[in-house]
Amino acid sequence: MSQSDLDKSIEIINKTEELADKILVNKHELTGMDKRRQETREALRLIENSEEKKVWITIGSMLVKMPLKKAVELLKKDQQQIEQQINMIYSDQKVLVNKHRDLEFKSPFSGTHLKPLDKKEFDALKTNLPML
Repeated sequence: MSQSDLDKSIEIINKTEELADKILVNKHELTGMDKRRQETREALRLIENSEEKKVWITIGSMLVKMPLKKAVELLKKDQQQIEQQINMIYSDQKVLVNKHRDLEFKSPFSGTHLKPLDKKEFDALKTNLPML
């Protein structure tokens, strides 16, 4: 093997390792974001079932007492923001995984770019398949 072939091989291995590290970081971040989403969901359910007019809520590292409606609104906004971040990470993850598989000379994952059927498509299926 010539020196240029060795350099190319080392470069491919380095790129593969960099992508693998990014994928692992994204997985770790997704785990943290999902935990935060679940905690926000739990807090929202507890507050919605509360009969008090003011509730205690944690904002950053501060514990604040605020009106129930404002706390619910704040938690819903936080939940939407978390969902957007999770969706961004998922879409980025799909791209990174396909790049990684490309560097390893494997075919991309099939089914990673699936989209749900819209109402018209589902209705067309329903008319043609009686069991739906």
